[in-house]
Amino acid sequence: MDMPTKLSSTQVPSENHTPLFITQSYIVPFPPLQGTSAMATYLITQATGQQSQWVVRHLLAAGAKVHAVVRDLQKVPPVLQSQGVTLFQGESKNFEDIFRAAQGCRGVFLNTVAFPGLEALQARTVIEACEKAGVETIVASTTFCVNNKAMWDDDGTKEIQLHDYFASKAAVEDLVRGSNFKAYTILRPAVIHYDYFLPGSLHNFPRLASHGELDHLLNEGARLPHTDAHDVGKYAAAALQDPTKFRGQEINLTNEQVNFQEARDILMRVSGREVRTIKRTPAELEKIGISVVGQKFHLWANIKDFGSLIAANNEALAKFGIPLTSLEAALQRDKALLLEGLPAK
Repeated sequence: MDMPTKLSSTQVPSENHTPLFITQSYIVPFPPLQGTSAMATYLITQATGQQSQWVVRHLLAAGAKVHAVVRDLQKVPPVLQSQGVTLFQGESKNFEDIFRAAQGCRGVFLNTVAFPGLEALQARTVIEACEKAGVETIVASTTFCVNNKAMWDDDGTKEIQLHDYFASKAAVEDLVRGSNFKAYTILRPAVIHYDYFLPGSLHNFPRLASHGELDHLLNEGARLPHTDAHDVGKYAAAALQDPTKFRGQEINLTNEQVNFQEARDILMRVSGREVRTIKRTPAELEKIGISVVGQKFHLWANIKDFGSLIAANNEALAKFGIPLTSLEAALQRDKALLLEGLPAK
């Protein structure tokens, strides 16, 4: 398209419209940061994704404006219909789409699709378009441990078929570091709490919604680090608004790891419903027809120890003064979504 596509007049919220989801129970707004304008505009890519939606919520709560890039204007979540959000129809792989949306933006949040080849193309396109448009700051979300190549560049990771996943994320990080923005920040979330909600649970725990079961491959003693998507938004918004403080920071966004017995107990406490864990083998999952990509990370956790990384990360996070949310607190906050993805009593 030659011009950015916005909502029609019937879809645009009125001047008196209160932004949806921007409530005290969800967000503690950041005060205007020194050297920033509360009315600055920021570009959000993959804007319908859960991480991106939380970035939008936090930016709106701080008084900023948002340019949101979406593929389909007819499938827009409520937060993107809030006052202060301008929608641009397009895709991250298309230079002109991003260049138009980036006009007048101070910073950009980069989130990419975890598909080798496409992911690097999206990152490169967003970076080049935003640089040409005069955007000053970039905040990118990749994944936990990408910076620690020894953790994933090995035969074990290749055998599990996750090497390409991590290599693709590493390529995104290299592109961000090599960019010409005045400031960059990299955020590395782990297992996002939305993996327990529909539709994400279908790709991680296929029988959770239908049977209340966490089918998994974790061995005894193995744990997976978790991240609240709210915290991705909180850190991304802070980095976009205060690029001086966050310039060059690469932050692993997790301070908690759990096994699936612990996750089950949390799900039951929050929901009040019955949830079971069932330890499977890959062959069993294939036979039942519930083998999904998210289970590869269970196998990876079986051969990796995240304990020392989590401990070191807790110290690193302290300097930012932005506490992370526990899995239980995240699920409690989003209890309605959790209940939608569990069998009724």
